[in-house]
Amino acid sequence: MSDAVPPLVLPAAEPATRRLTLATAAGIALITFLVGLVLAVWAIDHFRAEPQPAPQPQTVVAPAPKVIVAPPVATDPASLSARQEMLSAQLAALEQRSAAITSAAANAYGNASRAEALLVVLVSRRAIDRGLELGYLEQQLRDRFGATQPNEVATIIDASHHPVTTEDLRLGLDQIGPQLALGPAGEGGWGGAVWRLLGSLIVVHPRNTPSPVPSERLARVRRMLAQGQVEAAVEEVNKLPGAAQATGWMTGARQYVAARKALIVLETAAIQGRAATPPAPGASPTR
Repeated sequence: MSDAVPPLVLPAAEPATRRLTLATAAGIALITFLVGLVLAVWAIDHFRAEPQPAPQPQTVVAPAPKVIVAPPVATDPASLSARQEMLSAQLAALEQRSAAITSAAANAYGNASRAEALLVVLVSRRAIDRGLELGYLEQQLRDRFGATQPNEVATIIDASHHPVTTEDLRLGLDQIGPQLALGPAGEGGWGGAVWRLLGSLIVVHPRNTPSPVPSERLARVRRMLAQGQVEAAVEEVNKLPGAAQATGWMTGARQYVAARKALIVLETAAIQGRAATPPAPGASPTR
């Protein structure tokens, strides 16, 4: 049994294999490093050669407008009631202002109408005092006062067609003065007239009353005519002995007085706003 062969052991083969493996790994690592280095150099050269894009112009963008969002309308009953009360108060204020404007416009229109009517009457009076015809004023008087004062309008228009002035009355009084003082010659003839003249020389009358002597009455009548007191002059002439012979003079004097009274009535109506507004030119008259 001592003759058995011992196993074969080769210890020298393991170190050679290990040296081969280390050399291979080092070579692979070196090759990999070199390849990476080459790739890095190529990449740097490539990006340097590539042209850079031109810078684009910057566009200035305007800021968007700020949108103001209205707060939501309250819908609760208290807010709605308060808003309704506010709107009602504003509406009432507008109604009051409109009523005030309407009233002011109506007052202005009424004042203008009264002023126009009064102007028509005053111009008519001026024409009557001068003994002139009214002309276009006749139609104005008919339009404004014909419905409310027709008699006065007719009196004034008739007076303008037959004008009588205070100067006409004074001249007429000078012509009939002797007849008014002596009275009609038929009553007792000329002797009776002379007797009445002598009887009027001595007259007894109270100190505070005007003298009844015909010459004194005629003097008073002339003064009254100069002052425009035609109605008082008519009363004095009626007391003279020859008043019956002054029929024409009395008619003219009464016409003068009636026209002035009619003008006073129209003046009062114009001031009180009782004159009508004439229709516009070209408007058809209402029936």
